[in-house]
Formats: sequence, structure tokens, C-alpha cells
Amino acid sequence: MKEIIRIATRNSPLALRQANIVKDILRESVKCELIPMTSSGDNASSREFKKLGGKGLFLKELEESLLSGDTDIAVHSLKDVPFILNNKFEITTISTREVPTDVFISNKYSSIHDLPKNSTIATSSPRRIAVLKNISRDFEIVEIRGNIQTRLKKLEEENFDGMILAAAGLHRMSIQKQITEYLSIKQSVPSAGQGILCVEYLKNNLNIKRMLKKYKNHDVDRCAIEERDFIGMIGGDCMSPIGAHATIQKEKISLTGFVASKDGNDFIKTTCESSVTKGIGIGKNLGSIFNKQGAKKLLNK
Repeated sequence: MKEIIRIATRNSPLALRQANIVKDILRESVKCELIPMTSSGDNASSREFKKLGGKGLFLKELEESLLSGDTDIAVHSLKDVPFILNNKFEITTISTREVPTDVFISNKYSSIHDLPKNSTIATSSPRRIAVLKNISRDFEIVEIRGNIQTRLKKLEEENFDGMILAAAGLHRMSIQKQITEYLSIKQSVPSAGQGILCVEYLKNNLNIKRMLKKYKNHDVDRCAIEERDFIGMIGGDCMSPIGAHATIQKEKISLTGFVASKDGNDFIKTTCESSVTKGIGIGKNLGSIFNKQGAKKLLNK
């Protein structure tokens, strides 16, 4: 193995923070160097992002650096990683999971349920839009992209009534004081992999694979697999109103799935539970149940 592991990362403040978390974890084994870069996802317009379904736009340049040998591993937020990877790559989870829920942020209201029906709320996620529209069809949704700091600045400058973000990013940036309200899993089922960091590497790089193996959190990895398998069964991507969240407690695995029409009028939400050993494949099983209930039709509605 090379003496210094080169870590490919996007150059946004949150991505750099996440890469440094991985760097700190690996420090006991190897020296690491961050290689920041701009991804297609950072430069894409909202129209381009939607047209491509967001598929792999945050990975493209990082993966190219792995293929060229300029870097050894890449760090991603797992929720940004498509279910179907190029077969030259593998991913593994690393470290514990950060708070996985969505959060409501507002300078005017103390709860999302205090919002007037015609409130203006900023979010770019179709899943979150569907959740909001289910609360009130009269909400005016303003699509917003950019890093956390940019979004929080726009919340104030544009005088929005509220904004929905992932808790994980705010926690990792140590600005959780900005959070007005944590939304429960029952209120808003998160994206698959939300709050989980993953490391991507070349499949044939066995040295890297061996090194990373000892840092895997097996419960987190199992939850990640089941959540992603659920998404894979339904055929969703990061631009689909679809969520999945798994937990493991006392030898039980629980998985909540969510699929909605884009207008939020119709949705399927179900939780199933099994023993950890007997529940292998719970993501695929729940996805199959959702498909029988019309999940794919909902996504195309």
C-alpha cells in the first residue's frame, strides 16, 4: 500500500469536513492527503440536474480521478451515490451514522406545523416537496441548491418562511444551533443512506479494501444495504420522492419505506421489522411489497 492515501473529495465546506472525518479515522493506519475538486453536480443547473435525475453527478470527477490513479479513495455522502455503480468501483460505509433525519429551519416559526397554509418554503428535494405538499397543498415551494451556508444565507435574504435540510450536514459543520425542529421519521422518511459516509475505491484495489474493512460499522453497513436495496427494487434515484430508513436495535432490524406522487397527494408508507438474522433481504422484500401496491406508478404519476 502507498505510504500516503490520496482522498478525492468535492471542495464544498461540508464535503471537505466529511473527508477530514474519514482522514481522522484512517490516521491510525496511514497518512492521508485530501485532493479537493469540483464535481458536475456542483456546476449543473437545476434543469440539468433534474434532467439527469442527479445520477452520479457528484461522483463523476471523483471517479475519474480514481481511474486515472490520481487518487486512491473518494468520500461521499451515501445518499448521493446511485444504486447502480460502475462495475469498476466498490463502496463501503465508514464510521457511525450521523443524525439521519430532516430538519425544519425558520426565523419566524417554531414548528413546521405552525406554518400558515400559503407559506414559502425552500427545498430542492422532490421527496421533501411531496412531504410538504401533503401537509398543505397551498405551500409555495422555492427550489434551492448550493452548499449549506449558501442556503442559510438565502433563507434570511429571501425572507422565506422556512427551509428543510438534512440534520447530518448541520451537525457535521457544528451549526446545529440553526435547527428549529427535528422532523421525526414518521413525519419525513429520510433519503436512503442519509447521515452515512461511504468510501469508494477501485474494485481491484485489494490493499485498500483490506485496510477499510476494519473500519466498517457492521450495523450501519447493514442498514445502508437494506435501504439501498429498497430503492433499487423500486427504481428510484435522488430526484424521486422516495425514502428509506433502517435501524438495528436489540437484534431487531426495522425498515421504513416511503414513496409518493410528486404532488404529495398519494403515498405509500410502511414499516416492517424482523430479527437481524432472519431479516436479510428486508429491503428487497419491502420494495417488492411496494411495487405490488403501485409504487412505480406513483413515481410516474
